[in-house]
Amino acid sequence: MRIAGNYTFEATREEVWAALNDPEVLARTIPGCQQLDQVGPNEYETTLKIGLQAVRGVYSGRVKIDDVVVPESYTVHVDGKGNNGFLKGHGVIKLRVEGQTTILDYGGEAQIGGTIASVGQRLIDGAARTLIHQSLKALATQIETRRLPVAPEPEPVAPEPEPVAPDPVPAAPPQIERRTIVVPAHEQLSEVDVARGMLVDFFAQRPWLGWVVAAFLLGYLFGTRRSS
Repeated sequence: MRIAGNYTFEATREEVWAALNDPEVLARTIPGCQQLDQVGPNEYETTLKIGLQAVRGVYSGRVKIDDVVVPESYTVHVDGKGNNGFLKGHGVIKLRVEGQTTILDYGGEAQIGGTIASVGQRLIDGAARTLIHQSLKALATQIETRRLPVAPEPEPVAPEPEPVAPDPVPAAPPQIERRTIVVPAHEQLSEVDVARGMLVDFFAQRPWLGWVVAAFLLGYLFGTRRSS
């Protein structure tokens, strides 16, 4: 399966890059993510609960990021499995500036197997594009939230100077400790949020449809009143 697309952010490239590399932000923009574990440098594990019909199920997997070019691009590798199949693939994310906006281009390919592969390429493509688009919309919201002023923290009291100690023995290279990010229920990108976002996008792309629905309802109510 191959997939590609782009999304425009009303933000600077630095803002988008910072959000993309913040695990706290990512955990809140991945559909169905309740918990995200950082298990190494640029390496994460998570379990997702997806409610979208074509790919409905619970999935667990690992994501690794490499080939990082700050603040322009990186490569992402995904290896996951669920109760209805597995997925293994890779893709590239690139950021480019256009005027006052930043455009995120994404593209990649994945191998899908198991029961989910029998759903059909077209349905899987549609579900993947929907989940990616709603995730990027959530990322845009997170970027806006990060711009809100934060209450200043109290200034720390300067500690008393400590006596000079002899040169310490060289320390071992720092190890990345496992870090777990638990997303509160009200901050998760749930299946309800995805469905609501799909509906908003549907009407935004077809502004005339609202008038059709209104005309249908008026005609129905008028006809009901005449027949009563």
